[in-house]
Amino acid sequence: MKTELACLLLITGSLYIFIPANISVAQSPPPTKVKSVTTTKIISPTAALNRLIVAEKLDPSWFTPELLKAVDKNSDVGALQLQRDLSMKIGRFRYGSYKSVQSIGDNKYRVLFDRAEPDAVIVKLSLDAQGRIANVGISEKNKPAPTAQAQASAAIALDNSFKTNTRANGETSPILTSLKQWLGNYQKVQKVDGNNYMGIFERGSAPVTINFKPDGSIENYRMGCPITKSASRSQAPADLQKILADCPNLK
Repeated sequence: MKTELACLLLITGSLYIFIPANISVAQSPPPTKVKSVTTTKIISPTAALNRLIVAEKLDPSWFTPELLKAVDKNSDVGALQLQRDLSMKIGRFRYGSYKSVQSIGDNKYRVLFDRAEPDAVIVKLSLDAQGRIANVGISEKNKPAPTAQAQASAAIALDNSFKTNTRANGETSPILTSLKQWLGNYQKVQKVDGNNYMGIFERGSAPVTINFKPDGSIENYRMGCPITKSASRSQAPADLQKILADCPNLK
């Protein structure tokens, strides 16, 4: 049997293999595809909180599904993004530029700003076993309580908002217009307790919480789920129905 041999030749340090044309070379099997596995790097609670504060865009993988669902029924991280952005905007307004976070034990952390006392803003944060944020809450220890005069002014300003369909910043509010269409004519503002008030209408009422600036003036106010005497959610204008969909007390 005629045997063809491959010749090896070493030239200037390089190894060349010459194979005669009549010898077939076995084809190597295609490489086995390796399924890539994405793993989430577990970071410390301090690093997770700092990332939550400074990240331009929040990632849903940073939070537990339960937390996302609690903030938004569709688990949309955009709802958390809006809350974070608003909290940081208020923080910068009150306390200056953000500096860092500092653990003080018991899942609590100082959020340090350049114009704030060390304990001005305290955040309680906990992570699950996978390093995702399971719970987060903010408290402001040194936030001054509004004076009686400031609260009286706030009630007047809120009353004016309901009468003129304007927000705290003076802009027109289509939601207030729709609220009157649904609950009837606005009647008065009634204080409940602390910073909580109630807007009274013909067919129901709307709870409002007023937030104050350190100087006692109004910063903003937030409306809660309305309480109705007879009106159903389906009777509200379409733009208002979308907002009321998250109110468990309304059908």
